[in-house]
Amino acid sequence: MMTRITAMIEEAACCGIVRSAPKSPVSPTFEPVRGASRMSFVSRASLLGAAALAAASPGPSFAQVYDGSPAARLVDKVLGGPRWGSVADFDVAGVRLGMTPEEARAALRKGGLVPAAEDPQQDAFRAVVSQRAAERGAAGADRATVPMFTMARGAQGETVEVWYAAARDGARVTQVKYLMPTNRMEAAAFSKTVEAKYGRPTFREGAHGFYCTKPERVCAGYATKVLPYLVADIGSAHHGLDLQMGEGYRAELKAETAAAVEAAAPKNAKASF
Repeated sequence: MMTRITAMIEEAACCGIVRSAPKSPVSPTFEPVRGASRMSFVSRASLLGAAALAAASPGPSFAQVYDGSPAARLVDKVLGGPRWGSVADFDVAGVRLGMTPEEARAALRKGGLVPAAEDPQQDAFRAVVSQRAAERGAAGADRATVPMFTMARGAQGETVEVWYAAARDGARVTQVKYLMPTNRMEAAAFSKTVEAKYGRPTFREGAHGFYCTKPERVCAGYATKVLPYLVADIGSAHHGLDLQMGEGYRAELKAETAAAVEAAAPKNAKASF
């Protein structure tokens, strides 16, 4: 196996997968931040760990599949594990997951972006609960709303979409999408700026870089991400970033909503005939 691993590392090195982080890239809306070094990850050792796991398990070449097997645990222990990202602490254009709409709009303005004057609305958490309870015969239906998303634009043609979930404590950021036109920024410059801020990705797949949160089992494009993650994309029309909360949060919110509906209109009725 070690022969195969060594060959994979040499192949990666020759093809540019292993490269040092740039020293001073510049970007107007997601510039390098102080303390970014705490989010840098093990480089060559992590590549060796990824190669070992790929050699030991099925899946695409270099796919980092963490199944908790003795072999995977040994590789992580010896080599320090994969390049996990502190994705819950990442920001895109100043916006972080979990922010309120007011906080997100303020962050966008601070970064030089201009949010739309108004945000489209969606039903608030309590409105969703009351409407579903009303379907069970409960009296009254709340019509409260919260923002659904915020659109913002920058002076260089970049756009940002901030999407919110209707949580119990109000609207909260669950996704941030950033797009920069390719006719305004070269691919190499975009890639260098991304790595200067977030470090090297957990997994690469073509023009995509995936930053995953420990202990996400599979960090690859084909896999559903349960924990927060970031995708950096080099495209033909736009270069982009996509920061998302992950399916785990959505599942928790769905379960919390269902529990609230059950509490408001429990399925404990007794026949009256």
